[in-house]
Amino acid sequence: FSQILRRSSGFLRALTALLATVLTTGSGITSYANPSGGVVVHGGIEIDGLNPAHLKILQSTDKAIINWQDFSIGQGEITQFIQPGKGSVALNRVVSGNPTSIFGQLKANGGLMVINPNGILVGASGVVDVGGMLTMSTLDIDDNDFLNGGNDRFRGNTNAGVTNFGTITSTGGDV
Repeated sequence: FSQILRRSSGFLRALTALLATVLTTGSGITSYANPSGGVVVHGGIEIDGLNPAHLKILQSTDKAIINWQDFSIGQGEITQFIQPGKGSVALNRVVSGNPTSIFGQLKANGGLMVINPNGILVGASGVVDVGGMLTMSTLDIDDNDFLNGGNDRFRGNTNAGVTNFGTITSTGGDV
């Protein structure tokens, strides 16, 4: 029962953030844009934002870490990771106070980790499609633990949660 309450609490926080955005911007879901403010911490990454509706992240190394100010995807938008292979993984960490809301498409031919202590919401129109493993968490992982592999240890203290109303698929790994 406490798990249900914890998940409901995370959903309510994400819903509150969405409503706050709608009320302050005067627009709806379209106020969310593709991820922004990306800083590469490790690995070969090129962020191609020439087309605002289709953000491409080109990853040339097996492991990469990007710290984002915001990692949300609006309806009708695409964020696509182009990676060396299914075993490649990109760790995407939100370092601001913004929750993650996915109402568009998040695609990768490899694996993805999305870490946001403020909560993650995949809306009804949201589609997450990866070729490798997928981890979405409100707990953080140490960069060295991620890079060195083995036993990934997640740490942190948050009441936010991960809520899915959309479609999540992985053709070559675990979710």
